[in-house]
Amino acid sequence: AVCGGVGGWAVSLFAVPFLTNGLLGDGRRSCTIEMLMTAPVADWEVVLGKYIGSAIYVLCLIAPAFLQILVVRVYGVPEWGPVISACIGLVLLVLFLISIGLFFSSISKHVLVAVMLSFVAFMLLLFLGLLVPESPPAIETGNVFSNIVHYLFAVLRYASLEHYYNFFEGVVNTRDVVFFVSGTAFFLFLSTLAVESRKWK
Repeated sequence: AVCGGVGGWAVSLFAVPFLTNGLLGDGRRSCTIEMLMTAPVADWEVVLGKYIGSAIYVLCLIAPAFLQILVVRVYGVPEWGPVISACIGLVLLVLFLISIGLFFSSISKHVLVAVMLSFVAFMLLLFLGLLVPESPPAIETGNVFSNIVHYLFAVLRYASLEHYYNFFEGVVNTRDVVFFVSGTAFFLFLSTLAVESRKWK
């Protein structure tokens, strides 16, 4: 899976926190965000505009990862299924991580804090599937504690970036697509709430 190579992952996990840290945080710290908030635009439009601009910029940065496909096509005969699925997964992953970085930028005045929070969140999501063991299936007649632990582990594993691995292996699963799309929408919603909350301060 060419698109899932080191280049795309490196930009996604290490560059995105630095590229998104000042989207809303700098404006909040320098008080220029007030000028934007008094403009005739809705809060969600401000957040969406910042998000789309960042997404275009980051996707341009990882474009060389997609260009590898041309090299493989010239010197070999790739299996297009895994290649295309990996590219789709990489795009969904990047869009998801940008929404997380935008959220932390919206709640922090300090650039360094936003970077660190974003990076920690990325690493946590990346290793969550490895750190959280699979619990045994919940038993209807079992004790309550075992069932709670089972569902807690299931939720934590679902929240991890293991969903990307399926794309990398050539599988486009609706469950994985829904995870990235809904996760992106969720963090954009949180960012909008954070921007709206400033009006009450």
